Amino acid sequence: MSAHLPLRRFAPPPHEWGGEGLLPFRHLYLHIPFCRHKCGYCDFNAYAGMDRLMPDYVDALERELVFARERHSFQPLETVYFGGGTPSLLPAPEAARLLAFIRANFDLAAEAEVTLEANPASTDEARVEAWLEGGVNRLSLGVQGFDPKALAVLERKTDAAQATRAFGLARRMGMPNISIDLIYAVPYQSMATWLDTLGRAISLGPDHVSTYCLSFEEGTLLHRRRAEGRVPEVETDLQWDQLDAACVELGAAGFRRYEVSSWARPGFESRHNQAYWRCRPVYGAGAGAHSYATDMAKAWRWWNVARPREYISAAPATRADGEELEPRKAIAEALMLGLRTADGMVAPAGFDGELAELQDAGLIERVDGRVVPTRRGLDLHNQIALAVL
Repeated sequence: MSAHLPLRRFAPPPHEWGGEGLLPFRHLYLHIPFCRHKCGYCDFNAYAGMDRLMPDYVDALERELVFARERHSFQPLETVYFGGGTPSLLPAPEAARLLAFIRANFDLAAEAEVTLEANPASTDEARVEAWLEGGVNRLSLGVQGFDPKALAVLERKTDAAQATRAFGLARRMGMPNISIDLIYAVPYQSMATWLDTLGRAISLGPDHVSTYCLSFEEGTLLHRRRAEGRVPEVETDLQWDQLDAACVELGAAGFRRYEVSSWARPGFESRHNQAYWRCRPVYGAGAGAHSYATDMAKAWRWWNVARPREYISAAPATRADGEELEPRKAIAEALMLGLRTADGMVAPAGFDGELAELQDAGLIERVDGRVVPTRRGLDLHNQIALAVL
């Protein structure tokens, strides 16, 4: 561990390294923090101009994963997820090496979902071949939009033609499950251009679509530009109209809204993201990655050193800090996350008042012994989160 990097202490889970009580990990997240360019709206743990660190970073990831496998209980992995950053920036040989390492060191379930996030600009034939040969069977393509004006506001360095080409290439080469991300409520994005974006996205034939309302996160370039008056506010009514248009257009095309921001064709829901929404144990490897463990009463969350150079130096002992969630807080988080999904969850004990309030507000309903969000509840999930937490 780097001598200059102070670490705080927290109470680790009892039997932390695989003893009785804790549920084993069946889900693995790997954070790849590299980007060609950091977009103005992004507040993720991502860094541009560090490509030369990639080989050393993959070395560090492998060291952390060996360390984790020796100290934690893993059962056959049901999902593996490469997020970022831009995982598709890894050169094909590095991606192939990392995928082979995971298969050599962890058991994967027979039908494991292996997802990789990709930028259209770094989706080429050599990389797609390496991903497929390494077991990637789900591609999450960061399209974000097709309108040049909206893409310029977002500082995306890709365009509609690149997104279309990347999607077509991946599909032709045999990628069986492709998701695309879109962003709405972008300054200068009209209803007409958003409808055109939805139509062009649907025409590609994706299996899954995520739509995110643009947020102006403090500390980002886009937040500063709005504060300086260089980009306009987006009218609230237009934001709601664009969300409603997504519901209508995607629903008509055969997609089901199964989570606040996610639509899927039947059977193509993101199993990895469902693990988060259901509070399943997930081990997070890589710079700034978060892990979650539980014994079904309490829960523990910890996170890694964030900056890539410090992470590389720290590996394999990469943990920076963490927290223990007391039973009520753990249940409250599970309820809040469960109510992100259209299927909801069985109502936990001790939250009758909060749930009655949400039901009176028309945000949830009770169906066959479960509490599920209404359409209004999915649209206004932040109000559910405030009431529950």
